[in-house]
Amino acid sequence: MSSGSAPVPAPGALPRLSRRVQISGSASAKVDSALIAYGHAVVARLAQNIVSAGGGIVLSVGKEPRSEGAPPNAPGLTFDWTALEAAAACIRMGALGSSSFDLPIVLVSSEKSESEIPDNRRALYEFLVRSGKVRVESIMAGSRAAAFIRERQAEYGDALVVLGGGTGVEHSADLYMARRKPVIPLDLAIGASREDGTGGAVRLAKQARAEPHRFFRFNTSFAGTEGAALSDLATRNGIVPALDIADRMADALMKMAPPYAFYVRLLNRRHRKFAAVESFFRNVVDPIVGEAGMSRVEVGTNKSEHAFIDVAIFEGLHFSTLALVDVTGGRQNCSMELGYGLGTGSRVLVTAEEGTKLPFDQQMIPCHFWNPGDPISEQKKALVEFWDKHINRPPIVGKH
Repeated sequence: MSSGSAPVPAPGALPRLSRRVQISGSASAKVDSALIAYGHAVVARLAQNIVSAGGGIVLSVGKEPRSEGAPPNAPGLTFDWTALEAAAACIRMGALGSSSFDLPIVLVSSEKSESEIPDNRRALYEFLVRSGKVRVESIMAGSRAAAFIRERQAEYGDALVVLGGGTGVEHSADLYMARRKPVIPLDLAIGASREDGTGGAVRLAKQARAEPHRFFRFNTSFAGTEGAALSDLATRNGIVPALDIADRMADALMKMAPPYAFYVRLLNRRHRKFAAVESFFRNVVDPIVGEAGMSRVEVGTNKSEHAFIDVAIFEGLHFSTLALVDVTGGRQNCSMELGYGLGTGSRVLVTAEEGTKLPFDQQMIPCHFWNPGDPISEQKKALVEFWDKHINRPPIVGKH
């Protein structure tokens, strides 16, 4: 994970919606303006719902195209500025929810796109960047490649909502789904501003109805209801009230399965250190991971969907939000899995019982040493302090 990736919430700071949500899409100039206005109403309400619930939003800035000959107040063919208007209104009213994000709003742009901000949006942009709630990320100077912008957005976003659009929306969905991040496509038939792509959000919505789990999974309390939720998000081409659709979409985001921490640790019950490691994970690690809004995956403890344990381990590591690697006992597999996690650029926290001798190379990696003789409350406090200090460190080799 690059140093610009969305932060893992600190333990004890979990809000109601601990995700940044990217909202992406566009509309064709050939579509009825009333249908485009419906899309804007959905986006405005959704952005308001997200930030007021403590979540964040990921967008871009730039020009705001409109249909040829349309008046200045006509609905734009893109939706970023509408979402930013809603977020700015929440900031002005003090209606941002308690958030684990220092900077809940992320704007990804290029030198070119910033120069194309319309005059009537300049004051809004300046208010946002001065609000103390916005992170502005720019791709390399001189570049305007939209693909680079989407890749950077996908690093910060934890979930994606798409409506309309063409190639750009489809690319963003691919980026999120490749990392198994939730994608919610809206079935509103508004085309794409560039008249490109293979169906955009409408096509993706049809695919999602057929294979919901490819697009997202709910937490255990709502498991199996993903298809019903997608059915409830059908706009019937603008017949269902826009605010109802936005509220249902926000509700779906609240139900999403949480990101997970993958545990790498001593699992041999016959090992003399097993009891101490087991106590550390059950009494110290589990509660802290839960307070950070994550579930756990521990091969050998959690139910597995894989026929082979090696597949479960490396797939679990690859898609985890955090790998928590304990090297107590000198288990060689732990070192191999630690190397895999570091190599993928994932977030990795390393722990070990006091007295554990680390291999030379691993000594260069920050490690939290825990003492099984300390009270549980002190062990938890020490791990939280280590977590806060190291959870969002950049990878050994960055992307940018």
